Amino acid sequence: MTHSTHVSSSTKRLFCVKDFIGFGERYGIDYRFPQLHDADAVGSPVLHGDVEEMTLSSGISLTHSDVRVLQPYETTSRHSSPLYMLVVLEGSVTLTLSGNEYVVRSGMAFSSRLSEEQVMSARHDADSTLKTLSFGVYPNDARRESLLESLLLEWQSLNASTFVWQVPGFVLSGIQHAQQQGVSALTRRLLLEGLMYPLLGHGLHQRQQHRPCRPEHVRLERVRSRLEQSPEQNHTLAELAALAAMSQSSLRSKFRQRYGCTLFDYLRDCRLALARRYLLEGYSVQQAAWMCGYQHATNFSTAFRRRYGISPGEIRNAR
Repeated sequence: MTHSTHVSSSTKRLFCVKDFIGFGERYGIDYRFPQLHDADAVGSPVLHGDVEEMTLSSGISLTHSDVRVLQPYETTSRHSSPLYMLVVLEGSVTLTLSGNEYVVRSGMAFSSRLSEEQVMSARHDADSTLKTLSFGVYPNDARRESLLESLLLEWQSLNASTFVWQVPGFVLSGIQHAQQQGVSALTRRLLLEGLMYPLLGHGLHQRQQHRPCRPEHVRLERVRSRLEQSPEQNHTLAELAALAAMSQSSLRSKFRQRYGCTLFDYLRDCRLALARRYLLEGYSVQQAAWMCGYQHATNFSTAFRRRYGISPGEIRNAR
């Protein structure tokens, strides 16, 4: 059901067109029902089944769907997520992203990064049964776990290419066990919490295995790794260009093309991720700013709020 499942429910029910209208208004999703043309069709049933949404402690927003499609429909998701993943447990989902079509079948996962420029569409055929697990990460959630933050930085370094891959059998078995009848809500949540990182780790490994290794990419990766490992240092463009063995203008353009952001935007994100960890460990705002490479706490606070949506003091007090 992908992005149409933004409701919290655990009992079988009918989802009608009017429900989808509400979903679209609340979550920025466009819906199309190709066989319905009458304005009075808002009461027409579209789905029947179970839908459950939860937010895990890691910061992952997760939705499980077990539904039967009664009316064909199409979705276009216009929200942003630095990492989105769909696991199909039963049935098949056809997705379109940047003009490319992906068919995700039972036992497979689809992974990508979504944005206003990279819009995802999905097609759902009638008389089909779908069991899916979909999850995403909100782009500016400062409270997510540092391990998940590190994953997102690595995902960004891989240029977040869209791909479909086979989910390991032990992960599929674990998900199916978590969703079986008689499992309490708390038990299910705990089981899913424990399954997310193995799933993400396997997906990251699959992406790394298919990573191009051209000499130019190796040199760019050298620069990216230097920024991630020592973001607190005062890096200069001349120093980084020498490390990459290319001109400063080439480094600027090639880094952006490879990683989807500017060289110093990436450095800023690494610094802020490091500062966030320091704040969660109890360091003061001034200490976190200085330890991650900022000379002025005011500039740091402005950048932090712009990146995460809350002030450094708020995240420190919320730990």
